[in-house]
Amino acid sequence: MLSAEDNALLTATSRGTAMGDLLRRFWAPFLLSSELPKPDCPPIRVRLMGEDLVAFRDTSGRVGLLAERCPHRRASLFFGRNEEHGLRCVYHGWKFDADGQCVDMPSEPETSAYKAKVRQPAYSAVEAGGVVWAHLGPRGETPAMPDFPWLRLPPSRVHVTKRLERVNWVQALEGGVDSAHSNFLHATVDSFRRTPEWMERARASDDLRARYHALDRSPVFLPEETRYGLRIGARRSVGEGQCYWRFTHWMMPFYNLFKEGAPKPGVNSQGIAWTPIDDRNCWTLVATWNEHRPLSGEDIETAEDFAGPAIPGTFLPMRNAENDYLVDRDLQASGTFTGIAGTQAQDMAVQESMGPVTARSEEHLGTSDAAIIAMRRSLLRHARALADGAAAPLPARDGSVYRVRFAETLAASGDALDAAARERLCSAGA
Repeated sequence: MLSAEDNALLTATSRGTAMGDLLRRFWAPFLLSSELPKPDCPPIRVRLMGEDLVAFRDTSGRVGLLAERCPHRRASLFFGRNEEHGLRCVYHGWKFDADGQCVDMPSEPETSAYKAKVRQPAYSAVEAGGVVWAHLGPRGETPAMPDFPWLRLPPSRVHVTKRLERVNWVQALEGGVDSAHSNFLHATVDSFRRTPEWMERARASDDLRARYHALDRSPVFLPEETRYGLRIGARRSVGEGQCYWRFTHWMMPFYNLFKEGAPKPGVNSQGIAWTPIDDRNCWTLVATWNEHRPLSGEDIETAEDFAGPAIPGTFLPMRNAENDYLVDRDLQASGTFTGIAGTQAQDMAVQESMGPVTARSEEHLGTSDAAIIAMRRSLLRHARALADGAAAPLPARDGSVYRVRFAETLAASGDALDAAARERLCSAGA
């Protein structure tokens, strides 16, 4: 468990807090490029790490990210006119470019030089992988972009979904780090009970996870500190003198890689980012990609099913706390472990049920929580070090450290897989 003080440090995202300042040393994915569909389209409101902002695409196609309140009389720039390379406040016509410079001030005399002295707080924004990324950190200390493979692929090979999750970002991230829950939360009743019919189907599968994952519900977790965060090995005993190993990754600060299909052209890869909106909400962005071929219509449908449907015109899931995630008790009795349809809906149901910022000082953690404990310690250590004057963590300075692979393998029972073997399995060159 964490002390109440450490929990407050871990979950605070505002500027001037230790964790908030750490998060600001990284690029943060927050918009789908499609949310700003064309130059001079309407601006949209953005809340990111507790800051109220406005995003717009200017006449040249560049994305601007400005503080929401006009510096003149504090009117919202959301109502602004996006035109001729800038966003113009509708109250008195002051206009700002994507860098925050006031470029027109028609309410002042033409002879006035006042506009040259006025800047609106503005943040860097770049586009990659069909996503807009923001840097809210110090000017002049632009971080390295994470070198994820999907950021280098053509649009036909990448699909990104976005959903609102009404919990603190760490709470959501912990669900990605904790793969023990998949034996329960995402299970069918047949797999949980290991019925003869399920066992027969599992034995016939050539997919390692489908065949072995449910055979051991109390895996041994071996989290290892790495240059990018944690490599998380989960070892499950599957009988016949064998263990099934599954390696996922927590990558600083809010990324999780949990499925990798690069060695198998027919299999897609998936990773998640949990971007803080504020201390009580986050965006869940799931990237699905294939390094070998364009995604099919079925691939995209599967990715959307994973995310679950959203209320039209929003990113709020249709299955949400207000309707109890449309839980079906009959389905829960005989079909799935939760009775809730959709992987992300299942995750959100339990994570949001904990409250927006769970009281970690009241937890009772077990051996399956080893990776969560290690991740929390790492985040707290890096946040405190930065507050004490240390340089930004390595992943913020070197995007190449993100070049890792999900991996799974069978090994003899008792074989711990030495460090070289683990590195080889998870290397991007494997």
